[in-house]
Amino acid sequence: MRMKAVVFAVVFLIVHAGTAALGQQGFKVTPVFKGTATMAGQKLDHLRTDKPEVTSVLIEIEPGGEIGRHMHLVSGYVHVLEGMVTIEMDDGTRHEFQAGKAFLEATNMWHNAKNMGKAPVKLLVVTSGEEGKSNLIRPEKK
Repeated sequence: MRMKAVVFAVVFLIVHAGTAALGQQGFKVTPVFKGTATMAGQKLDHLRTDKPEVTSVLIEIEPGGEIGRHMHLVSGYVHVLEGMVTIEMDDGTRHEFQAGKAFLEATNMWHNAKNMGKAPVKLLVVTSGEEGKSNLIRPEKK
Protein backbone atom coordinates (compact mmCIF):
# COMPACT_ATOMS: atom_id res chain seq x y z
CA MET A 1 0.00 0.00 0.00
CA ARG A 2 2.86 2.33 0.88
CA MET A 3 4.44 1.63 -2.53
CA LYS A 4 1.24 2.69 -4.34
CA ALA A 5 1.20 5.95 -2.40
CA VAL A 6 4.83 6.66 -3.34
CA VAL A 7 4.18 5.88 -7.03
CA PHE A 8 1.09 8.12 -7.00
CA ALA A 9 3.05 10.97 -5.41
CA VAL A 10 5.87 10.69 -7.96
CA VAL A 11 3.44 10.63 -10.91
CA PHE A 12 1.56 13.60 -9.43
CA LEU A 13 4.77 15.63 -9.09
CA ILE A 14 5.98 14.77 -12.61
CA VAL A 15 2.65 15.73 -14.19
CA HIS A 16 2.35 19.01 -12.30
CA ALA A 17 6.03 19.91 -12.69
CA GLY A 18 5.73 19.34 -16.46
CA THR A 19 2.63 21.53 -16.65
CA ALA A 20 4.32 24.30 -14.69
CA ALA A 21 7.43 24.04 -16.85
CA LEU A 22 5.39 24.61 -19.99
CA GLY A 23 3.90 27.78 -18.50
CA GLN A 24 7.33 29.00 -17.44
CA GLN A 25 8.57 28.72 -21.04
CA GLY A 26 5.88 31.00 -22.41
CA PHE A 27 3.72 28.21 -23.82
CA LYS A 28 0.42 29.45 -25.27
CA VAL A 29 -2.44 27.68 -27.04
CA THR A 30 -4.86 29.66 -29.20
CA PRO A 31 -7.80 27.69 -30.60
CA VAL A 32 -8.10 28.20 -34.36
CA PHE A 33 -10.73 25.73 -35.52
CA LYS A 34 -12.80 22.81 -34.33
CA GLY A 35 -15.45 21.24 -36.51
CA THR A 36 -17.62 18.19 -36.96
CA ALA A 37 -19.03 19.00 -40.41
CA THR A 38 -17.81 20.26 -43.78
CA MET A 39 -18.64 23.72 -45.12
CA ALA A 40 -21.57 22.03 -46.92
CA GLY A 41 -22.90 20.62 -43.64
CA GLN A 42 -21.73 17.04 -44.27
CA LYS A 43 -20.84 14.85 -41.29
CA LEU A 44 -17.11 14.08 -41.17
CA ASP A 45 -15.96 10.69 -42.43
CA HIS A 46 -12.37 9.50 -42.44
CA LEU A 47 -10.70 7.21 -44.93
CA ARG A 48 -9.91 3.74 -43.64
CA THR A 49 -6.64 2.47 -45.08
CA ASP A 50 -3.57 0.47 -44.17
CA LYS A 51 -1.40 3.15 -45.81
CA PRO A 52 -2.49 6.50 -44.29
CA GLU A 53 -0.76 9.68 -45.40
CA VAL A 54 -1.10 13.32 -44.38
CA THR A 55 -0.27 16.05 -46.90
CA SER A 56 0.14 19.76 -46.24
CA VAL A 57 0.35 22.29 -49.08
CA LEU A 58 0.43 26.06 -49.40
CA ILE A 59 -1.83 27.29 -52.23
CA GLU A 60 -1.55 30.81 -53.63
CA ILE A 61 -4.27 32.23 -55.88
CA GLU A 62 -3.65 35.52 -57.65
CA PRO A 63 -6.49 38.04 -58.04
CA GLY A 64 -8.92 36.68 -60.63
CA GLY A 65 -7.38 33.20 -60.38
CA GLU A 66 -9.05 29.93 -59.52
CA ILE A 67 -8.10 26.35 -58.67
CA GLY A 68 -10.56 24.75 -61.07
CA ARG A 69 -13.53 22.44 -60.62
CA HIS A 70 -12.72 19.45 -58.41
CA MET A 71 -13.95 17.26 -55.54
CA HIS A 72 -12.50 15.33 -52.63
CA LEU A 73 -13.19 11.87 -51.22
CA VAL A 74 -12.05 12.93 -47.74
CA SER A 75 -12.50 16.40 -46.28
CA GLY A 76 -9.38 18.53 -46.01
CA TYR A 77 -8.69 21.29 -43.50
CA VAL A 78 -8.21 24.73 -45.09
CA HIS A 79 -6.84 27.75 -43.23
CA VAL A 80 -6.97 31.10 -45.03
CA LEU A 81 -3.66 32.84 -44.33
CA GLU A 82 -4.17 35.90 -46.55
CA GLY A 83 -6.95 37.45 -48.61
CA MET A 84 -10.47 36.08 -49.08
CA VAL A 85 -11.33 32.88 -50.93
CA THR A 86 -14.71 32.17 -52.52
CA ILE A 87 -15.80 28.55 -52.85
CA GLU A 88 -18.42 28.06 -55.55
CA MET A 89 -20.43 24.85 -55.43
CA ASP A 90 -22.06 23.24 -58.48
CA ASP A 91 -25.50 23.90 -56.97
CA GLY A 92 -24.79 27.66 -57.19
CA THR A 93 -24.10 28.28 -53.50
CA ARG A 94 -21.05 30.28 -52.49
CA HIS A 95 -18.99 30.25 -49.31
CA GLU A 96 -16.54 33.06 -48.52
CA PHE A 97 -13.71 32.78 -46.02
CA GLN A 98 -11.37 35.64 -45.12
CA ALA A 99 -7.87 35.58 -43.64
CA GLY A 100 -7.79 33.95 -40.22
CA LYS A 101 -10.80 31.71 -40.91
CA ALA A 102 -10.68 27.95 -41.42
CA PHE A 103 -13.06 25.36 -42.82
CA LEU A 104 -13.40 21.71 -43.78
CA GLU A 105 -13.81 21.04 -47.48
CA ALA A 106 -16.96 19.46 -48.88
CA THR A 107 -16.69 15.85 -50.04
CA ASN A 108 -18.13 14.20 -53.14
CA MET A 109 -19.39 17.58 -54.40
CA TRP A 110 -17.90 19.52 -57.31
CA HIS A 111 -16.59 22.93 -56.28
CA ASN A 112 -14.06 25.59 -57.28
CA ALA A 113 -11.98 27.97 -55.17
CA LYS A 114 -11.64 31.48 -56.60
CA ASN A 115 -9.94 34.71 -55.69
CA MET A 116 -12.50 37.37 -56.54
CA GLY A 117 -10.61 40.07 -54.65
CA LYS A 118 -7.77 42.44 -55.51
CA ALA A 119 -5.16 40.87 -53.19
CA PRO A 120 -3.51 37.44 -53.41
CA VAL A 121 -5.04 34.55 -51.46
CA LYS A 122 -2.84 32.16 -49.49
CA LEU A 123 -4.30 28.91 -48.16
CA LEU A 124 -2.77 26.23 -45.96
CA VAL A 125 -4.45 22.94 -46.87
CA VAL A 126 -3.97 19.76 -44.84
CA THR A 127 -5.44 16.51 -46.17
CA SER A 128 -5.40 12.90 -45.10
CA GLY A 129 -5.61 10.07 -47.54
CA GLU A 130 -3.89 6.96 -48.79
CA GLU A 131 -0.20 6.87 -49.65
CA GLY A 132 0.30 7.16 -53.41
CA LYS A 133 -3.27 8.26 -54.16
CA SER A 134 -4.58 11.77 -54.72
CA ASN A 135 -7.47 13.14 -52.66
CA LEU A 136 -8.30 15.58 -55.48
CA ILE A 137 -10.52 14.45 -58.35
CA ARG A 138 -10.91 16.50 -61.53
CA PRO A 139 -13.78 16.06 -64.03
CA GLU A 140 -13.01 13.86 -67.00
CA LYS A 141 -12.12 15.79 -70.13
CA LYS A 142 -14.46 15.13 -73.02
